[in-house]
Amino acid sequence: MIEMGLIVGLGLLVTLAKLPWRGKMWVISHPLLMDAIVFVFLIAVHWGTFSGVMVATIGALFCSITLGVAKWLVGHVRGNTYYPGVFNVVRRLM
Repeated sequence: MIEMGLIVGLGLLVTLAKLPWRGKMWVISHPLLMDAIVFVFLIAVHWGTFSGVMVATIGALFCSITLGVAKWLVGHVRGNTYYPGVFNVVRRLM
């Protein structure tokens, strides 16, 4: 179950990587909303068995951890202000 949850979370990470920078920053800047959307979506997709619900829960947990790490690494946007993380990506946003 843990392996399948990590694979689901990895798929969500790949989807995040395909977004343009403005989209990535919006997703990273709204972690609670994204956690709720991802969790509800994964539960709906994997509903029916205990193992499916556990895979969805672990996938949502991995997504939440990924968003937290991304916010720490690249920063976030609040209003019109960019708050940099470890790596300053403001040049890519222009």
